[in-house]
Amino acid sequence: MFDINTAANIAEIAGGIAILISLIYVGYQIRQSNRIASAAALQSVLDGFIERVMNPIIADSEITDIMNRGYMSWESLSTVEKTRFTISQGRDVLHVQNVMQLHDKGLLDSVDFEAWKAYGAASLTTPGGKEAWKYNREQITPTVVNLLEEYVKEHPGMRSIVDMNEYRFSAD
Repeated sequence: MFDINTAANIAEIAGGIAILISLIYVGYQIRQSNRIASAAALQSVLDGFIERVMNPIIADSEITDIMNRGYMSWESLSTVEKTRFTISQGRDVLHVQNVMQLHDKGLLDSVDFEAWKAYGAASLTTPGGKEAWKYNREQITPTVVNLLEEYVKEHPGMRSIVDMNEYRFSAD
């Protein structure tokens, strides 16, 4: 038979084991929660890109034409078209800002962040993109401006948005 001290020691050990198991389980739940948050963040980025960038281009041939001509030649655009082109580029840059913030909070992997950063910088290297950027860079947070401009400096031979989508810019 156990005396009271032995029973107390066994209960204390059992309590310690229960606490350890609880901590392991909480750690597992936090890890699962982080994975779910990361997946939701990536889905949000993709949904936002589809909604803000792809859908307008699919739905509106006029904006598609403006974007295609604007990337190739700023001078080919009217004043109204330059405004639309500049706002579209600004929208893309704000999307990169959202991606950057999710990455900084640990909700988006570096590989995804780097891809979106490259995409955002790719519009800055086209003839029209360079002109629109002169206006947009004054309205975007310095952190994002520095992020994109440093990316362009660090990758002087990077592909522009035109290079990435040759079919859009080839003669029909």
